[in-house]
Amino acid sequence: MAIPIESSPPPGWEREGIDGLLGLFPPGRLSEIVGPRSSGSSSLLLALIARITTSGSQGGGQVAFVDGMDALDPASAATAGADLSALLWVKCGGRLRVGLSAADLLVRCPGFALVVLDLDELGPMPASAHVRLQRAVEGTDTILITRSARHREGSPASLILATRRLAPHWMGLRPLTRLAGLRSEVSIFRSRSSHASREGRWTLDWTL
Repeated sequence: MAIPIESSPPPGWEREGIDGLLGLFPPGRLSEIVGPRSSGSSSLLLALIARITTSGSQGGGQVAFVDGMDALDPASAATAGADLSALLWVKCGGRLRVGLSAADLLVRCPGFALVVLDLDELGPMPASAHVRLQRAVEGTDTILITRSARHREGSPASLILATRRLAPHWMGLRPLTRLAGLRSEVSIFRSRSSHASREGRWTLDWTL
């Protein structure tokens, strides 16, 4: 299923197709997004943050973003549609242990609709940390997501989405010199939830 995105990146959280994709993440369970840089994994995360912080008639939910590599760009998050006033940004300075401790603490705090642990290239996360985070989020209404470049075997995650870059889009007079966007593929690597088909696969166009 192709989902065209025509707004600024990361885009399209209001579109029916991507909204359905973002709705796969189960509350009270650990989920993972796995993919290297420029694969669409960060854009997918920002789209989810935008969806959660702005949805609902009484305003959106609160999101905690634990940033392992201090790589979050608030301007990009705002462009994606996120309400920055509902976003708690925790910088970890490239320290894995700090990121793990912060995520473990925040997921136990009531009030967050989403807690993200963005490891980027900082991983791999120890298997014991996966288990601890899963136990911490159980019985809550919080969506817990880790993002990393590579999947680690033994993770107890209920949902694992894998992203990969398909092709860049260029624009301008020939020769094409300006990057206009990226096309990426999101597929279900693992699903233990009745909400997600094991065969799910999406193609997303992220426009710059």
